[in-house]
Amino acid sequence: MDSDSDRDEAITEARISGTSTRALAKRYPEMTSRDIEAAVDRRLDYELDDRMKLRSVKLDLARIERLFEFFFEMATKGERDVVAVSAGTLCCKLLERKALFTGTEAPLQSRVDVYAVEHERQPSSHEQIKRAIFAVARGDPTISRAIFLRSAMARARNRIHRRPKPELSQVGSALIV
Repeated sequence: MDSDSDRDEAITEARISGTSTRALAKRYPEMTSRDIEAAVDRRLDYELDDRMKLRSVKLDLARIERLFEFFFEMATKGERDVVAVSAGTLCCKLLERKALFTGTEAPLQSRVDVYAVEHERQPSSHEQIKRAIFAVARGDPTISRAIFLRSAMARARNRIHRRPKPELSQVGSALIV
């Protein structure tokens, strides 16, 4: 039993160090990948409940703060060289991770919600024509003048763009009446 416990401990340590399950299955030919994972589960046999998650986050935050202190000093008090710039970049990354843990991170892209803005309700074209007819019938001078100007502009456009009517000889037999 002692050798199984030592083997499980060695497998768990190897998995924590980053060795893949497949590589461990090759190292221990008597075990399958599922046996390797079962050994890890036996050694790490605790439940991951809310209390455990909170403890883990608190420990990670404490580690981040300790690392931040060290690298912040390197970034601000050192020479302005590659090391200081790298330390400053790492400080930014640590702050991002801390904000992620605490839920205070800002979104990478701001979301813009577009709301439909209701414009002043415009009368329908039918309503506009009706109003214009009533205004002309009542003798409203502003409407009469607007109608006069529009018709004068339309006549001027027609004169400018007037094309001569084709003569019957020009069209030939293609003219069908």
